[in-house]
This record gives sequence, C-alpha cells and structure tokens, in this order.
Amino acid sequence: MAVAKGAGRMVSLVLFIIVALACGWLGVGLDSLLTDQPEGGTLGMALWLVLPVLTMLVLRTVDRDWAGMGIKPFFIRNLKWYLVSLAIYPIVTLLTVGLALLTHSANLADFELNAFAQLAVYAMAGSMVKNIFEEFAWRGYLTPRLIERGLADWLVYVLSGLVWALWHAAYYLVFLPDVYFESVSRSGMLLSGCLFLIASAIMYVEMYRLTGSVWPCVVMHSVHAGVPAALMGPGGAITFTGLGGFWLNPLTGAVAAALFLGIGLWLRAKRIRQEQGRGLFG
Repeated sequence: MAVAKGAGRMVSLVLFIIVALACGWLGVGLDSLLTDQPEGGTLGMALWLVLPVLTMLVLRTVDRDWAGMGIKPFFIRNLKWYLVSLAIYPIVTLLTVGLALLTHSANLADFELNAFAQLAVYAMAGSMVKNIFEEFAWRGYLTPRLIERGLADWLVYVLSGLVWALWHAAYYLVFLPDVYFESVSRSGMLLSGCLFLIASAIMYVEMYRLTGSVWPCVVMHSVHAGVPAALMGPGGAITFTGLGGFWLNPLTGAVAAALFLGIGLWLRAKRIRQEQGRGLFG
C-alpha cells in the first residue's frame, strides 16, 4: 500500500511539472486565437498563472493528501520570520542600489518618497493574489513533494528553482510588454531570470520549511513586487549604466543573487538548528 501510494505521488509530481512547463505556452496559444486583448493582461496570461495551482488542487484531491500544503499561517510562532520576509527585499535593494549610486553605476531620477511609498503599497496589494497562486503551487506543492522523495537539499533547491524559472519562459519571451526590453533582449532576460530564480529558490524553500507555512513566502514575494520592482520597472526612479545592471540591479543582478543565496543558506542553518531542537538564535 505504501509503495503504491509513493508511486502515485511520483506520477502526480511528474504530471505537475509537465503542466507547469507547458501552461505558459498553452496561454500563448490561447492568445493567438484571441484578438483585442489588453497588453500584459490577457486570458493566456491568466491561464499561465492559475493552471499550476488548479493542477495542484486536482492532484491533491485525487491523491487524498493535503499534507505539507502550508495553508495555516502560524502567525504567532512565526512572527519574527514574517518580519524577516518583509525586510529581505528592502534591505537588499538598499544595499545594491546604494552601492550602484556610490559607484556611479546608476542614475536616480526625481524621487519623492511619499509617491514611491504609495506606489509600492499599491504594487504589493495588486500582486498579492498573483503571489498566492504562485506560492501555493511552488512552495505549497512542488517543494514538499520533492522533499518527501528524500532528495538532498541542494537537489530540492535546483529542481524547484529550475521548474519555477522555466515556468516564467513564456512570461519573459512573450507576455511581458516590449517596454521592459529597452536595454536587454527577451532571451537575455530569460537566461538571467532563470539563474536569479534558482538562486532565490533556496530562500523561498527554506522560509517555507522553517515556518511550515506558505504565507511568509507570499509576503516576501509581494514585497518584491512592491519595492525593487516598483523602483526599477519602466518609469522607475533608478536606471543603470554600463555593467551596473548586471552587477547591482536588485531584480536580476549578480550581487543581489549572491545575497539571496546567502540569506537562503542562513535560513537553512536556522531550520536545521530548529529541527535539532535548539534555539533559533542560540
């Protein structure tokens, strides 16, 4: 019985990965059949976004297994980790953008703190629903299913990060409006985005494992949309010069990726210490 159940979960995992990798291109195909859709908000994009989490719900129902979904917030016991989730992206953005400005690798346009704060709040609120769909697919299903296979941590990071990154392929190559590609090609953004997401996956996987909840990941992902994305996006206050974007862009830069990698490994150390029954900060 246990062997059959394990085999069934393996089949479900493979099916989920296939759907995750294919759904963006199904969305592209849908959009090719439809006309007069708003750029950046098509039905194909909606399909790309919701199909992984819908697949997760179907597979969990069929398997009669809801373990590891991480739907409970455990807010009280994880309060400090929710605060960490809120702080990670602003701190990394401050460090990388500050260094870029100090080294004259970026330019700062007219900047009003109040206006930016409002924009950041709106961006976070607007992305919350999207991030619920996204995080409950990747951290609420893919991550626990990989962990239960008994894989080494590094393999969980690479596989979950790679599937997560390649799910974005249609987003980078087709769905994103052209305004995002004034200084980088679509294929270049896909490559850098994949590397960046694989590095970031460690942080998200370990935040989920440490807290037993997907909600801190939703918070962290939403702050990403509200701070660096609002600051660096089209019409944002920061523009990079030369190789500044490659090294110091908090959305795609090498320094930010290294910082996220380090944060993820720090979270891993805290999680291991917690599992061994010692104090988190002891």
